[in-house]
Amino acid sequence: MSKTSKKMSKHPEQTQFFVRIWGSRPHFSEVSGQFLGKEPLSVFFHHILPKEKYPDAALDEENIILLTLQEHDQVEMDMYRYEEVNNRRENLLTKYNLK
Repeated sequence: MSKTSKKMSKHPEQTQFFVRIWGSRPHFSEVSGQFLGKEPLSVFFHHILPKEKYPDAALDEENIILLTLQEHDQVEMDMYRYEEVNNRRENLLTKYNLK
């Protein structure tokens, strides 16, 4: 078992959720189009609405965007950095009646 698989296995429900998304989407960043590789590393999955603040959206596939490690780090430092993330956030806020 890889380090990533071990780390993800601490949260089996989230792991299954990520694997389901990985199986249904192309393995490319949804911001830059960069190839993410063949293994679904947890760093590629970004919760647009933070799971701690919005637990009802934690396992909503629409709340996940695939990003490279660098993009994920950047959006964690500046949540408004990418237009695609901002657009999806607005849609999610509307979906959950949070606007």
